[in-house]
Amino acid sequence: MNLQNDIIVRGKSYEMPFSKGILARSLTAAGLKPSIAYRIAWDIYEMLKKENIRVIDKADLRRRVYYYLISKNYDEVAKKYLLWRMVLGRRPIVILIGGASGVGTSTIAFEIASRLGIPSVIGTDSIREVMRKVISRELIPTLYESSYTAWKVLRDDEGNKYIKGFERHSEAVLTGVEGVIDRCLVEGQSVIIEGTHLIPTLLKDKYLENSHVVFIMLTIYNEELHKMRFYARGRVSSRPTERYLKHFKIIRMINDYMVETAKKKGIPVVENIKISETVDKCLNIITERLKTMIELEGLSEEDMLEEGI
Repeated sequence: MNLQNDIIVRGKSYEMPFSKGILARSLTAAGLKPSIAYRIAWDIYEMLKKENIRVIDKADLRRRVYYYLISKNYDEVAKKYLLWRMVLGRRPIVILIGGASGVGTSTIAFEIASRLGIPSVIGTDSIREVMRKVISRELIPTLYESSYTAWKVLRDDEGNKYIKGFERHSEAVLTGVEGVIDRCLVEGQSVIIEGTHLIPTLLKDKYLENSHVVFIMLTIYNEELHKMRFYARGRVSSRPTERYLKHFKIIRMINDYMVETAKKKGIPVVENIKISETVDKCLNIITERLKTMIELEGLSEEDMLEEGI
């Protein structure tokens, strides 16, 4: 793999050519504008070429990037960069992006995954399909409905039937979600799970309290803007716009309910108006959670520089 004109980055069990794009993506995730991130990535590349470095250890590259950022007065970016490389290189992180239909959980999840280099994004709709293969319609009929139509097959109608149907529909899905979280934490694999079924009050507290799990709730407070998202989505996907609009009032009830439950559990709520701003807010939330993880382990910045990945 050692091509003649490549600078090789060596990890513990692999070698790969130095990529300005990958480094720029990491710097963007740490808070730099893409244009500045790519310029710095190019500077690092030119620096290595000037020093005639053909092979560099990944930890040494990280150290060089960190101190270069400090030298350019990007101290906070340097700290975030170090934190992200440390965590994603050695520790699993599970990011949960919840929200009612139409608020953009899948879009934001894939944007965050791209920024952080997390290869796995799983939608709760996919987990629901798996659960339908193992749980019969007769046992849990709500599982076979949509989140906003599950109330139609309730066996009792006490309380708010729309929310109760949504809860019953989501409970079986959350069993699968918790299984995915457990597996990822055991195997040391990072993942983003997104979808409507992520109800904070129904997820076990052990996941909410785990420093490796970050939960963010998305919302759109303006009803008209929320409705317009369904029209926009209908133009680029095969999802039935009319079906969502027919049940829009119920979807809004679910939106309000999810925001309320998130606040009860101390989960940050982010309004998704502009994708770039939402992603930045989510990355800041995730960064703060990771700082807590590192603090619990008692690691300093020097420790993170010394610990190879």
